[in-house]
Amino acid sequence: MTARRALAALVVTVAAAVVAGCATVPQQSDVQVLRQGEQAAEQNLSGPIEDDEPLGLVRGFVYRSGSPDDRHAQARRYLSASASGWDDAASLTVLDERFDTVVSPDNGTPGPDRMTVRVRGTRLGTVGPNGAFESSPQRVEVDVGVVREGERWRIDRPPPGVMVRLSDFRSHYRELQAWFVDPVRRMLLPDGHYIRGGRPGELAMDAVDVLLRGPSTGLAGAAVTMFPATARIRSATTDPAAGTASIELTGVSGLSPQDRELLAAQVAQTLGGVGVPRVELLADGGPLVPATPTVSAADQADLVAGPGRAPAFPYVVDAGRVRQLSATGVAAPVAGQAGNGSFDITEAAASARSGRIAVVSRESTGTQRLLTGPLGGELTATPVSGADVRSLSWNGAGDEIWAVVNGRLRRVLVPPSGPPVEGAVDAGRLTPLGRIGDIALAREGGRIAVVADGALLVGPIVPLDDGEVAVGPLRRLRPGELDDVVSIDWHSADRIVVASDSDRPMSEVSADGLRLDQIPGTNLTAPLGALAAAEGRPLYVTDRTGLWSYSGGEFDAWQQAGGTGAAAQPFYPG
Repeated sequence: MTARRALAALVVTVAAAVVAGCATVPQQSDVQVLRQGEQAAEQNLSGPIEDDEPLGLVRGFVYRSGSPDDRHAQARRYLSASASGWDDAASLTVLDERFDTVVSPDNGTPGPDRMTVRVRGTRLGTVGPNGAFESSPQRVEVDVGVVREGERWRIDRPPPGVMVRLSDFRSHYRELQAWFVDPVRRMLLPDGHYIRGGRPGELAMDAVDVLLRGPSTGLAGAAVTMFPATARIRSATTDPAAGTASIELTGVSGLSPQDRELLAAQVAQTLGGVGVPRVELLADGGPLVPATPTVSAADQADLVAGPGRAPAFPYVVDAGRVRQLSATGVAAPVAGQAGNGSFDITEAAASARSGRIAVVSRESTGTQRLLTGPLGGELTATPVSGADVRSLSWNGAGDEIWAVVNGRLRRVLVPPSGPPVEGAVDAGRLTPLGRIGDIALAREGGRIAVVADGALLVGPIVPLDDGEVAVGPLRRLRPGELDDVVSIDWHSADRIVVASDSDRPMSEVSADGLRLDQIPGTNLTAPLGALAAAEGRPLYVTDRTGLWSYSGGEFDAWQQAGGTGAAAQPFYPG
């Protein structure tokens, strides 16, 4: 039995006896006692269904497959008795909303009591056993066998796994931001997953199951889980009213004290996102971390590589200086050499975590040079220069600045003391993709988003030996819908804002490609230019006429930010 199936059978009845040694819980208590149980009892598969006609029967089967409760009991009502062994756990395919059912051309000679129905639609991707969505868009055709049983049609040859419409998937599953560990910096990195909707206790158990299984392929090599392969959940209790959970683990005795702290931080940050802010972690009867038997997300905040809250208004490069926008629209130069005119600056980026800024300075010879230093202080030249230096982006820790130089990806290490030095980066996976238009490192670390020949791609940043890093496997997000991309920025840990020269000028897409939401483009005039985004802050973008902002209300339009031109380069600290 898989861990997920075992977790699906968690006992949540508060009056039942639990694992040996645990007392029964009073029936009026809000505490939920959960443990891994045996296979859920078979559901009653009888009862009326909406449509007995074969094509409608198969459509209804797809509609009802969206609900995972009780081993997809709603979908099982559409099956014949001979198909009761349907393996619903084999796979989970997410379909676009529009699909149809037709008599299969491979139906042969259908009889009065048997038929093959073909489901035709567009696959957006699949959800793996660890709850991670893997984008793989393409047209799909799946045959389903149906048979007449008495007066009703039933499915007797269902395909393995389930096919779920995107809207149904969103209704029955919820997004989970699971946290894993950067093996080099020993910091936490977020990773998007999906778990079944449910009560806090059930969500907590499914969330820990995700941590046991490890990060998605989108973060493979960039992050690891601190749960060893031998780790198991012995027991768990949750108290939704108090917002607490108690989880006892086994198989973690070989972890060092430092690894135990990181494992505790993974659990605390992840469960904090599903309504369980405090967790008591036990290992073989004692505290996992003796000094802190109860952990919370707030206690572990220093292990999260992401920046603090962005300023209310972004910075902007305009007329050769870095300026700070204000509520009045005035863009006052910042202190120090970035704003006093010492350099003719064409682009800039700042790190909220380290308080540093990097700028591109245009010299009298036409050469562009990358400089860095404290925001408000003196700037130091880096080893990077060229005819075209742009697309600056800081890593999550604030000690590396990346840039695109003459079409090639470059990486500069910026230590707390001492001069900046160039760092090795294997960007061979970018070479066959065409011209690099923009890059953006995730503020929390671990990922890079790339615009190449108008396409948007996302991949992990994988640490190698001797301090080198590599751009890992890249996956293209929403081909055919996100084309002619001009610029990008991370809006949050798992959302990217996209500016395009197309009939969809502004969009927001999840880092795994599952969600794509259009942002109104009212008042914007192509071509679009630089873009700035940050969580909880207005979006900024330049168009043909100047700099515009958007606050995100349903009926909002873009508002022009005064005093800046079409060449302005807005940015929030990264």
